[in-house]
Amino acid sequence: MRKEVSRLWEQALEDFDTAEKLLEVEKYYASVFFSEQAAEKALKALFVEKKWRMAFTHGLTELAERRRG
Repeated sequence: MRKEVSRLWEQALEDFDTAEKLLEVEKYYASVFFSEQAAEKALKALFVEKKWRMAFTHGLTELAERRRG
């Protein structure tokens, strides 16, 4: 796994872990934020790993749609 992919993936896992902990203490707004961050970083790691052209966006829908169409 390339260094950039590994870094993005590790950050995604950390963000997801943070989201779960915030959910346990009913900090829903913050949990949603970190969940979205985790998903975005995981998708970007996939784009880098597969050497797909990455969109310069933070929108999850746009990132996901770039590989469907």
